[in-house]
Amino acid sequence: MKYLLLTIFFFTMIKTNAQDQFRVLLFTQHDTWHYNTIPVAVEAFKEMAAENQFKFDWTQRSDDLIEKLPEYDVVIFMNANANFLTSKHMDALKIFMKRGGGFVGIHGTADGENDNAWFDGLVGAKFVNHPKLQAAIVKVENADFPATWHLPKKWLRSDEWYNFENMNLDKLNILMTVDEASYDFTAGYDDIPLKGMGSEHPISWYQEYEGGRSFYTALGHKPESFKDKNFLNHIFGAIYWTSNK
Repeated sequence: MKYLLLTIFFFTMIKTNAQDQFRVLLFTQHDTWHYNTIPVAVEAFKEMAAENQFKFDWTQRSDDLIEKLPEYDVVIFMNANANFLTSKHMDALKIFMKRGGGFVGIHGTADGENDNAWFDGLVGAKFVNHPKLQAAIVKVENADFPATWHLPKKWLRSDEWYNFENMNLDKLNILMTVDEASYDFTAGYDDIPLKGMGSEHPISWYQEYEGGRSFYTALGHKPESFKDKNFLNHIFGAIYWTSNK
């Protein structure tokens, strides 16, 4: 009987520790372009957490960055940016990073209207514009990283191909680029043609930042992305790395 109780206790502790391997908070903001992605993404993250045994919570309340963020290892900004963050919210995020927190930015996180040099640095770049949603070829530039281990060297997918500014390539470790020859980068939403970024057009990267770890991917515009196993493993690899375990 004593052996049985010890065995049950042992396996219970293994399960508990596995579920707590890291704690992840998803932060989203409602907007005109991505609101229909939120429920699909939340369900996908719940399934990811159950499959990989980590703690997951979701909030759209900015004050949770002040009240709850200290309880987590990783915060994910999915199509959320600094537009609606006050100085107190930013201070909470800065403290989180300085204590070794992990930041994962997805798609619209780079698209902030306010000038915020610290947050732009955290993301790694600032959104300028994008052409109409199109299929294009993504090239994996660094396959020796958890967010790209599983991906083919060339990955055909449809998304919004963001153009960026304020990108410090000396600090960023580029994971993926998009081949501008594989889509019409001039095709904007009016008669004025857009300009691309040239032969090197980064769309995903990672960096050490202010004591913590930061990852960003421009992918993830449509809800269908959060049903794509390759994309979800891309995000899980980022969570794993930024958790700093």
